[in-house]
Amino acid sequence: MHQSINGKRVTPPAFPKAAVLDPVLYDYLRRADRMGWSPYDLCEQEQMRTIARPERLSEVQLAAVKTVLFVEDHLPGYLSEYLRIMTDPTMPDDQQIINRKVLHFTCRWVAEEDRHAHVLELYLTRSGLVKQDALDQEMLRERQTAYTFPYDHNNQLIEGFIYLALQEKATHLYYRALARDIDEPLLKTVLGRMGADEASHGTFFYDLLIGCFKGDLDALSRKVSAVATDFKMPVQNNLLNYRRQLLGMMRAAPSYQHPDVLANMLGAVEKAGKGYSRDALELVSPDVRCFDAE
Repeated sequence: MHQSINGKRVTPPAFPKAAVLDPVLYDYLRRADRMGWSPYDLCEQEQMRTIARPERLSEVQLAAVKTVLFVEDHLPGYLSEYLRIMTDPTMPDDQQIINRKVLHFTCRWVAEEDRHAHVLELYLTRSGLVKQDALDQEMLRERQTAYTFPYDHNNQLIEGFIYLALQEKATHLYYRALARDIDEPLLKTVLGRMGADEASHGTFFYDLLIGCFKGDLDALSRKVSAVATDFKMPVQNNLLNYRRQLLGMMRAAPSYQHPDVLANMLGAVEKAGKGYSRDALELVSPDVRCFDAE
């Protein structure tokens, strides 16, 4: 992890800054504890009998839910890749110390993504929409290609964090839109819980990036715009017939507008620049009530 300045190799400071990471990590972990929920509670048999209305889902909407499951379920690919990056022994000592702290977030984050896959699997099978054996085979098939993080952690660490911030915001906005555009009460609730988790993850990355770039938020905006230009959702190169699945997702949630992802993040940076404070960020609250379907 080196840069060349006037022909000399220098090691850049560790990212993110410890003074920024510590309170942001504390906020996330405490928030995650308060937001805890169980897939079994949402998809228990009583819920299936009294609340679920799976017959209201169209074929396109069902296919979109399955695609979301495949993306969330691309484990242990995500975990193994993040562990590889965050435990790289060739990184400088200062960066390894920071990475170990970030792993407190990473482990919790991956567990929450796994919870999303679990709740969708329970919903699809317990509702009778999909047979367990058939779903097992589809999930297995979609996990065959190894996941590779799209940024070089030795030279593009900041860009990698920006990518993750955009990714979490995109999934949050998509789940909120899908919940709005379907007419299935239980799935609305499931998507609301998932969306709340994604908003919480996005808040973590937003807070880190804006805190680390305090005093030079214009530079952050430029980096955000550059990353967004080539932005692709995770496992875009992994899922079979990804383009067809992506088009199906968009048809299932017509109120989702992908440009809103970049606009949201740049808006947060702009607000922070006008008056730096946590309140100025105007990030979406991770409170589950904010994601209840309309």
